[in-house]
Amino acid sequence: MGDEPLLKRLVSPLSIRILLIMLLPLVLFFIGILAVDRYRIVLIDAELSALKRQGDTLARSLALADTDTYNNTDNPRGANRDLAPSTLRHVLPLVGYGSSLRARIYQPSGRIMADTAKKQMPDSVVQMSVRTQEPFLGSLKHKIIASISRFSNFVNGVEKLPEMPNRRLYSANQIPALKSAMMGRKVSMSWRTPSGELVLGVALPIQEVRVVRGALLLTKNGSDIEAEIAKVQWAFFLLLCAMFFLTIILGLYLSRSITRPIVELAASARRVAKAKDKSMKITNLPNRNDEIGDLSKALQEMTDDLQERIKATAGFAADVAHELKNPLTSLRSAAETFSRIKNQSQQHLLMGVILEDVTRLDRLITDISQASRVEAELAQTHRDNVDFSALVDSWVSMMRDRYPDIKLSWKQIDKSQDKTHFEVSIHTGRIIQILDNLLANAISFNPPEREIGLELYITGRNKQKICFSIRDHGRGIPDANLDTIFNRFYSQRTNDEAFGHHSGLGLSIARQIAEAHGGDLYAGHAAGNGAIFFLELPLAKQT
Repeated sequence: MGDEPLLKRLVSPLSIRILLIMLLPLVLFFIGILAVDRYRIVLIDAELSALKRQGDTLARSLALADTDTYNNTDNPRGANRDLAPSTLRHVLPLVGYGSSLRARIYQPSGRIMADTAKKQMPDSVVQMSVRTQEPFLGSLKHKIIASISRFSNFVNGVEKLPEMPNRRLYSANQIPALKSAMMGRKVSMSWRTPSGELVLGVALPIQEVRVVRGALLLTKNGSDIEAEIAKVQWAFFLLLCAMFFLTIILGLYLSRSITRPIVELAASARRVAKAKDKSMKITNLPNRNDEIGDLSKALQEMTDDLQERIKATAGFAADVAHELKNPLTSLRSAAETFSRIKNQSQQHLLMGVILEDVTRLDRLITDISQASRVEAELAQTHRDNVDFSALVDSWVSMMRDRYPDIKLSWKQIDKSQDKTHFEVSIHTGRIIQILDNLLANAISFNPPEREIGLELYITGRNKQKICFSIRDHGRGIPDANLDTIFNRFYSQRTNDEAFGHHSGLGLSIARQIAEAHGGDLYAGHAAGNGAIFFLELPLAKQT
């Protein structure tokens, strides 16, 4: 990892993707914060509804009080549409001392007649306040909340409230809603003062039957609503910050727990690839019982398998060189001797030796070439689902025609008529090659008068394999050589058999083909005498 850039080691591309995915829920949560502003609208609507109900009660009370005032005087009804000054004594008790409500009454002419804010505070009381500088954290909090509100209003498409002073509203002409109230309509409204305070209000007509005698403007400071929304927004903001930092910490931990071992495995793989010592192992990840641990084990197994293949290739090359050296040495010696002698009979004998060595070389090279490409061909060739019983039956018929002097005894232990009972997924040509090699091996050891036994049956713990056996009546195989006979270039023949007729690769190739099919090929002792070979193959999976 020393060659890796520092930034890439700290934050890898995979780590960035993991963090972005983990931060996605926070984006949705932030969108939820923006939806809090909808709560503001609900609260404002509820306050306006309450103001409207209170205003209706107050307006009716003013209209009734004004009617009683005119009925108790000599002034005829309808002579004057203005509100009587004595009516105003009913306003303050209805609004209440110390109330957050503020009522203003306007004459039909639009001139203000009364304002409860001036009545609730005695003239002798002077209010004084000292303006103090707001702490930095408080100022920062207000700025954050204001920014969230502005952004929320922009996203939600909320129109900006009009700006209007809450003082010096001396004429109804200053407020369009009061003009509507003078025409007998009830209007709800909200605005902000130049200092930014929210004001909620309703304008209602003061009327008797159909005669409008004035207008009532009932307002309330919306600071409580603003404070409530600010608390909710601040709580959401703090929660968002906490979730953000927690997500970052957990994301970094998660990404590091994933990316660090992967980077270590990649670096270890590069070291193994560049190392001169091909026996070097990939770094093991201890205490990883997860997918990363499985990846580490899989890479180790793959590396071990590749190293075994490299060793096998090197060993195969050494064995080939050794096997080719013997006939080449014999061929060279015969050729040198042939050039020195003049006797024709001896020359004829030497020529026979040379031809035998050439034939042996040709057989060795053919078998070596076949052994080297078996695995590659098996990996590339498509397999077919074949009824192995029918395949063996057809093969036995062909072998009886090819070797009419050889006695073959063939039987199938399980007589099931189900065609899928012996179905296997195989490369047919290569499996036939195994059968040919086994039969050729059995013929070479079996006495001519004895028959070679062939059997096919189902085997395995869960009856998931087929087993084909071929038995001869030769001298058998020593216990020490039951597995050795499958080694490359191993050959153990009788003394009377000519040397060089067998390359020693037939059984090795046969086992290699069987293992490539997920099966096995092994030898054992037959009852009485002789040897028996077993070919096991897994049954095809039924779909």
